[in-house]
Amino acid sequence: MRPVITLTTDFGLDDPFVGIMKGVILNIVPDAQIVDITHNIEPQNITQAALILNATYPWFPRKTIHVVVVDPGVGGGEKSTGKAPSKNAGGPGPVIRRAMVVQSKFQTFVGPDNGVLAPALHSDSRVYEITNKKYFLKNVSNTFHGRDVFAPCAGWIASGVQHSKMGPRVLKPVRQDFSQPQLKGATLHGEIIHIDHFGNLTTNISAELIHETFISSDTIKVQIGRHRINGLVSGYYQMKSGQPGAVINSWNYLEIFYREDSAKKKLKARIGQSVTLKAN
Repeated sequence: MRPVITLTTDFGLDDPFVGIMKGVILNIVPDAQIVDITHNIEPQNITQAALILNATYPWFPRKTIHVVVVDPGVGGGEKSTGKAPSKNAGGPGPVIRRAMVVQSKFQTFVGPDNGVLAPALHSDSRVYEITNKKYFLKNVSNTFHGRDVFAPCAGWIASGVQHSKMGPRVLKPVRQDFSQPQLKGATLHGEIIHIDHFGNLTTNISAELIHETFISSDTIKVQIGRHRINGLVSGYYQMKSGQPGAVINSWNYLEIFYREDSAKKKLKARIGQSVTLKAN
């Protein structure tokens, strides 16, 4: 089987950055299958990148290599504190970040040690800092480690180089503290964690938690801002055009949508906005 390498970045597609990374990989492993997950991560949004990775990697075959480059600390080489930096952290100080590769039982993950690879950090994972310049490009830019460090690292691993050759073990990689829903009295409090291309709003409230908390999904009231949705449906088609609804989406999380319209625009929704559920 040809090696599979996925790319997830905040680069967008207006610039040549993604294409350049692909060229670097193909120079090392010409038969690689390169899959674009998305290049529309909100700029510097580490949490969003981690959520997308978490939703994506289980669907790929064994030995897939996932490269995630959302890297506001590019060029920084300070040692990690083990905590993800805040997206909105202020001040002129240096961003703490290093490059790393995560070897899990079935797949490999390459990217900055800033929290984007947190979904890959399982108890059986081995983590290595990428320091071996043998596997870098010759001249490493301080602004494009996607090209000079992460892409070649992925290529060399795909060609058969052992993960441990990339550098020393990392014992305390950065982990994300994802927000968790809270049950207060009879009300389940969650928030929006992702807004897709259609304007659909994915929350952090899982189907499993809903089933554990409520007797029937038909009697649930979903509240977002001043808007209330009564009950959950099993598909978009069950709502009339231009009407809001709530459904368990393909990530197995509660999603708020407008049929044939954008819930983001209609509800003026944003990432982090509160969503509550309670029984009628």
